[in-house]
Amino acid sequence: MERDTLSFIGEQEIRVDPQGRIAVPSRFRDAFRGGLVLARAYDRCIAAYSHSQWQSHVRDVADLPTQRAKNRRMRRLTFSAAYNLQLDRQGRVMLPTALREYAGIGESVVVAGMGDFLEIWDHDSWQQERALLDQEASYIAEVSEGAR
Repeated sequence: MERDTLSFIGEQEIRVDPQGRIAVPSRFRDAFRGGLVLARAYDRCIAAYSHSQWQSHVRDVADLPTQRAKNRRMRRLTFSAAYNLQLDRQGRVMLPTALREYAGIGESVVVAGMGDFLEIWDHDSWQQERALLDQEASYIAEVSEGAR
């Protein structure tokens, strides 16, 4: 198991600077030392992957046969708005305009750990998602696949 496999936990609020950059929380920077991939996530937020986790994520998508329309759409969703980026010397990363627009990113974001990747949410959208999670935690745990 790789070092960064399940190291992305917790949440942190971060300001977006005027150039559209965020400072990646210092506890996550080592995982992104070789770069990172930012992509559309499924819930109107941005997913941030280390290169190894990105490769793991896309293997399944790339293996989908393209004869089916739903598979082509999944490939478009996954690959068309993915960006291979580097952290700058201050540990910041530029959030591409297309991803900021997709996620409705304003002046403040919340970086939320997802175990093997991060999600970057607009602050207000995260507050709504968090309220839903808090309200439905018991139900979510009950119906989740693989829940113990």
